[in-house]
Amino acid sequence: MKILGIDTSTPIGSVALIDGENLIAEHTLNIVQAHSSRLMPAMDRVLKWGNITADALDGCAVGIGPGSFTGIRIGVATIKSLCYALDKPIVGISTLEAIAYNLRWTNGVVCPLLDARRSEVYGAIFDGGTEWQRLSDDLCLSIDAFLDHLSTHISPNCAPIFVGDGLEIYGDAVRERLSEHVHFADAIFNVPRGATIAHLGAQYLQHGESDSYWTLVPNYVRIGLY
Repeated sequence: MKILGIDTSTPIGSVALIDGENLIAEHTLNIVQAHSSRLMPAMDRVLKWGNITADALDGCAVGIGPGSFTGIRIGVATIKSLCYALDKPIVGISTLEAIAYNLRWTNGVVCPLLDARRSEVYGAIFDGGTEWQRLSDDLCLSIDAFLDHLSTHISPNCAPIFVGDGLEIYGDAVRERLSEHVHFADAIFNVPRGATIAHLGAQYLQHGESDSYWTLVPNYVRIGLY
């Protein structure tokens, strides 16, 4: 199953092509440049690297946020247009889940955090290991409120693993609150990779699950900001 996956919900733009379990090509840039100017060239480049045309894809997956409102809109609109034109299935993937999935096989609780500005974070809670499980919705809260919410999902001696660029701002607050009962993933895992988006999308498609071109919308989390 050939799946194109993209994420433009953070400053890191990523496009990838997978074929089954194999990563064929990936283009990821962490630079200050508008997604609107680099997304289509990156998609074209990845398809050329994979030596296939867009009409040979079995489907597409896109990061729907939370994250940058403008970035999410660009990514979702682009993939919806492509899939509609080619009559290909489309799957929307939580950006927080894509980041957490980088630590899929970690035994224990995984907490992705992104800076939501306004003194808030986007965050979610997952249980890694042999049984990957979502423990919370995607949330937009103050860091203290998020940690309060986390405490209802973990035992006192549990040491959750945090990942995501939100740690650059809120890492000290997390360490102060959780003391030694916390781990931070290496910064390389903070990236919402197109390959992970594609892999998660393929899993949904294999189970017969996909989204509608008409109803798939960005997940801004903040109510009333559509």
